[in-house]
This record gives sequence, C-alpha cells and structure tokens, in this order.
Amino acid sequence: MSSQAASSTFRFKGVAWLAGGFFVVAVYSQLRVQAIERKAVLNKAEKSNRFIISVTDEPRRGQILSADGKVLARDEGAYELNIQFRKVPHSDGFFLDLGEATGISGAEFAELAARGDKNQSWNAVITGEQKRKVDSVKYRWRADGLSVKQTGQRAYPLGYAASSLVGAFKDGSATKGLEKSLDGDLTGTKGVAKGLVDRTGAFLPMRMDGATVKRVDGQDVELTIDSDLQKVAADAVKKAVESNKAESGIAIVMDPKTGDILAMSNWPTFDPVTGQGPDGKSADVNPNIMSRFEPGSTMKILTVAKALDEGLIDDHTTVKCAGILKKGPYQVKCDSHHGNRAHGVLDPEKAIAVSCNVSAATWALDIGFDDYHHYIEDLGLMQKCSVKLPYQVSGSMIIEPVAKPLELMCWGFGQSMGVTPLALASAFTAIGNNGVRMEPRLVKSIGGKEQPVQEGKQVFKAETAQEVLKFMEAVIDSDRGSGKTLRIPGYRLAGKTGTAERLGRHGGGYVANFVGFVPAIQPKAMILVMVDHPQGGKYYGASVAGPVFDELARAVIRKFAIMPSAPPVTSTPKAPAVEVQVKKP
Repeated sequence: MSSQAASSTFRFKGVAWLAGGFFVVAVYSQLRVQAIERKAVLNKAEKSNRFIISVTDEPRRGQILSADGKVLARDEGAYELNIQFRKVPHSDGFFLDLGEATGISGAEFAELAARGDKNQSWNAVITGEQKRKVDSVKYRWRADGLSVKQTGQRAYPLGYAASSLVGAFKDGSATKGLEKSLDGDLTGTKGVAKGLVDRTGAFLPMRMDGATVKRVDGQDVELTIDSDLQKVAADAVKKAVESNKAESGIAIVMDPKTGDILAMSNWPTFDPVTGQGPDGKSADVNPNIMSRFEPGSTMKILTVAKALDEGLIDDHTTVKCAGILKKGPYQVKCDSHHGNRAHGVLDPEKAIAVSCNVSAATWALDIGFDDYHHYIEDLGLMQKCSVKLPYQVSGSMIIEPVAKPLELMCWGFGQSMGVTPLALASAFTAIGNNGVRMEPRLVKSIGGKEQPVQEGKQVFKAETAQEVLKFMEAVIDSDRGSGKTLRIPGYRLAGKTGTAERLGRHGGGYVANFVGFVPAIQPKAMILVMVDHPQGGKYYGASVAGPVFDELARAVIRKFAIMPSAPPVTSTPKAPAVEVQVKKP
C-alpha cells in the first residue's frame, strides 16, 4: 500500500471516529435533557419565560345530512370570547393587540376597562381564526383574564321543517330528536397537545410519546329524507293545521319498496335554535311517533286485503248495506255525522270508494277475532318502529272479552285501537310493495357506514296488494269516490280517505286522514296525512287532509320525473261524496 493511500485511509477513519463521537454526544445530550435532567430543564424553561401548557383541540360535532346532500345540522364553528378585566393588562398596547386579533376596536376594550369595575366580564362571538390570534395575545401578554370556548351552538338550515327529526343541541347538550338519540355517534373526542409557549405566544408542541392526543371528529349522519319533499310536507301540514284551526297535523312520505322515510313532518313544532314553538310555547311532541290516533276509514283497505287474501271474499262478493249492521246485542252504523244512510249493494271496490263501514265490519267478522288480532300484530301496528328517534310509544287496542263482536267490527273500520302514524305508514307499505310490509328506515348511514334496510314481512300475497290498489284507484277516479277532488290530470293515483273519532281524554271531534300511493301502479311513494281536531267547519279526510296529499303527490311526481299514464282529463270533477262514519252505540 502506498504512503498516499495509507494517509487517505487514516484521514477517513479519523473523520468517521469524529462523526461518531459527535453523534454519541448528541444522543447523550438529548437523553440527559429529555429523561435524566427533564425536571430540572423544565424548571429552567419556566423560569426563562417558557412554560409547559396543555392545549385542547375541540372535535367537530358530526353533521346531519339529507339523502340529497343538504345539510340539516352542523356546527357553527364560533367561539365565545370572555374578558375579566381585573386579570388582564390595562395598557393601550394590549388592547390594540386584542383589537387586531378580534376585529373589535381596541378603544372599545380600553373604554370598558376604564369604567373602573375590574370585576366585570364581557362576551363576544369570534371565529376559529380569531380564536388562534387571541390565544397568541393571551400568552404574549400573560393575560389570564382572557378565555375562549366553543359556543356549542348548531346551525339548522331547514329550520322548523326538519326540527322534529333532527332535534336540538344547545350549550353542549343534545336535548331532542336525532341529536339526542345519536349523540354518541355525533360527538367526537377532544385532542390534547402539551408544549411550550414562548414570549411571542407561539406554541411549540413537545415531541415526546403521549404528549399529543389527536382529536377525533364526530361522525356524519346521513338520513333517508329528501330535503325538497321535507320542505313541501312541512309547509303543507302547517297550512292545513292553520287553515282548519286544527290542534296538530302530520305527513309521512315513504318508499314502499324499502321503507325509507322520504319526508316526515308535523305542526306545530319547535325552532331548533331557540327550542320554542309558535308564540313561544313548547312544542316538543312529535305526533308521528309519540301520539296515538285511531286509523279510521283508512283501516278499511287493510281489512279488505286480509279478507281477500284468506279467500273469504273476491272482487265480486257483495254486501248489502242497510245503514246498520247488528251482531247480537251490538250494532254499528254507516253514518255521515248528520243521520243514517244506506249504501245498498256494494262489491269491495265500491265499498272502499264510498267508505262503507257496514262492509268493513262484515269483512272483519268473516276474518274472526283471533285471526284479525294476529293480523294487527303482523302489520306492526302495536309496535314501536325501529327508527333511531327517542320517546316513541307503541300502539294500543281495546279488548273487552264480553264485547268481542263489537270490538271486531270496530277494528274493521279503524276504531277501538290507537296507533302511531309511523306504524300505520309502515303497515300501508305492504299495499304498495306486493304484500310485504317494510320497517321504516330514517338513518341511511353513520360515519359512511350504510345502515341496512331491514327484511320485510309478507303479510298478504302480491296479487292481493295489486287488487287493493285497484280498489283505491276508484276512491279518486270513480264519480262516487270520496277522494275524487284529488285527481291529477294524466296520472293514476290510489288513495283512501278517513275520518276517525278522537281517542281517550282527547275524545270529542275528529281526526281527518288520507293515505295514498303515487303512482297507483308500481308506486314510488306512499303518503299518509293526519290532521287532528280540525275546528274550521270541515273535518272529512278528503277536504282537510286531501290538500296536503295533493301537494305532496305533485312534489313526488316532480322529484321522480314520473310520466303521465294517460291523457289529461279536462272535465271538472263533481263535488266530493259525503264520507261515512260509524259511531258506537
């Protein structure tokens, strides 16, 4: 080996040893600072105006979205600034810095401080970016009297139109609706970072393991609701309640094939921001799931479906309505609320069209007490629905062993039972879904994870459902139909009117109902409307609940771009036929 090569090797080894030595020294130095002398170093840092703090990173609460991507609930992203003047510097420089950070005049801060009451507090709402600047001012000036916290407020773009579904979240607390029932999913986890703040207010996070816990934002929740249909439903129900001087009203739009709730509204309801109802009154009850109503004459379509499915009647079977039906010591009547009237001989289609109580009671007697009772259970009318809403109630029935024939006849036309509107809507999906009842679904996904559609229950045959839809078409298309004023030219619609007596302590007055399908063949939507205790002079289903159905049917046609099935009818329908009603003896 030449002397030059040996010299080069020697220099290389020297450099390597030197670099290795520096590395060992650096490792030891960091080990000493971070571990061996950690406490002493931190004490020195604090004494030299650098001190350890913990900074909380608040999580974002999850959004609630409609199926068409519209925001129904979101964080406002605002913060509340609080100043305790006795704990902040009283200097022009501090107030100028604070004014620059908040966009509020520094002179305003100085004026408040100069009033002499150093114990007063002052609040203002600032943005997230302003919060970061205020934090810098706080640490730079050591202003312990400055504090910033999230307002805990939410924005609800649809307002009252979706409030009974979405609920309310205020001052850090979920109190109603999905905000309450899904609070665990919507709420995230706070993040925490430990570090140092220097004289300029800059935060220097520590790199040690465990010094930082990342925040986890709340999960977004997507609903099955269509925002356009929801707004139409809300406005239409509000109008119906106010124009008919009713106590309340509801509307539900469902996809009968999946059970997806496309719209569900009620009036009165509350402002999700203030929590107050109309005129400052509380309106916390969502009748769709928290109140029971008699189904009234809408139940007749479910009664005739069962009788058809069991082969007890066919579409040619007739009942002679003499205006009254007796069974032992009990009787029920076809009554228009102004006196008895007979419908004569009716097949099922005509009986449904004119809403004959005697026919429905006869079908119920043919079915029998036990079978009809089991049928009600199969329809889910006595159950709570599996939607993720709080405070639901189940259905109830009047069962008096000594009066079974009377109760059975009354069940046939929708009396002597109380059901929630949502449970009733679920039962009606079987008519539009080839005899398969679908469980309602309101939440489509949580955190991007699809919430499955529940398997339906076959309650009658597909042919039965199709036959009943034809009967319901006659309610609107027939000249004798109780819903003929609700025709939409060119479109085949199926419907059923209903007028039920009010239940229990609410006895006295009526509930006007309407259920329908759009279109009548392979329906895209099932629509249920109920208006409780109208006192404006009208109380029949077609005249009170019918206009809400009409607005929603037209909205469904627009939403799904449903083409006309026939040329428009130019003739003007006659005045609506008088609907029948039974009163117990």
